[in-house]
Amino acid sequence: MKKIRLALNKGEQLRFLSHLDYAQAVERMIRRAEIKMAYSEGFNPHMKISFSSALALGITAAVEYVDMDILEDVPVENIIDRLKRVAPPGLEPLDGHDMPDKVKKLMAICNYAVYEVNGPVIIDGKAATAEEAEAIDWTAVLKEFNEAESIEYEKVTPKKRRMIDVKHFVKEPVTATVKDGRVTLRMAIGIYPEGTMKPGEVWRLGMESYGWPLDESYAIHRKAIMIETDGVLKTPFEV
Repeated sequence: MKKIRLALNKGEQLRFLSHLDYAQAVERMIRRAEIKMAYSEGFNPHMKISFSSALALGITAAVEYVDMDILEDVPVENIIDRLKRVAPPGLEPLDGHDMPDKVKKLMAICNYAVYEVNGPVIIDGKAATAEEAEAIDWTAVLKEFNEAESIEYEKVTPKKRRMIDVKHFVKEPVTATVKDGRVTLRMAIGIYPEGTMKPGEVWRLGMESYGWPLDESYAIHRKAIMIETDGVLKTPFEV
């Protein structure tokens, strides 16, 4: 048995798959590729695969990592080629590496995510034209948020409410790019044992508390999921 780590994408075609549905799609792809997988023991055995994160419904990703325990002694390039032949649109294998047997689980080490949140620009309650959106000084719009040392925010979950410091989780200044009357905000967010901050929460907080000229509708794309240690960023292939 050997462990391999693959990079896959979650494209626009799969935007509305939940994490469970995405995982099942990966499992079906593996079966179609006829890869001999290791399975757990017990009454309900399942493939030994694990993911770097649980992407919420509606979020796409440029890269998602998955660890697989396989029973074939073949180069990882062979596995990637077989998966590419059967991959559905939006679920393409991108890269892969052999990993040590005792490598730490992805969800335990991936603690830094970069998102792009895209939505319409709103001026005086109406959708801005491309020219109006371009004319906004986005550096000035984002300045107060970016320069704040701490920002209190009430995080509400189905089980409880708690106050968090947004700046503990937002790791870089938020930046903006504009195209065709829509703005894309880039956010780098930490993922810690005590929790994280959703990019949609940052978007809404900016609207409600800092006057960002945004609409309530938006689309989220995760550009990267990485490992941050002492200020140094690495990909999950570099551990």
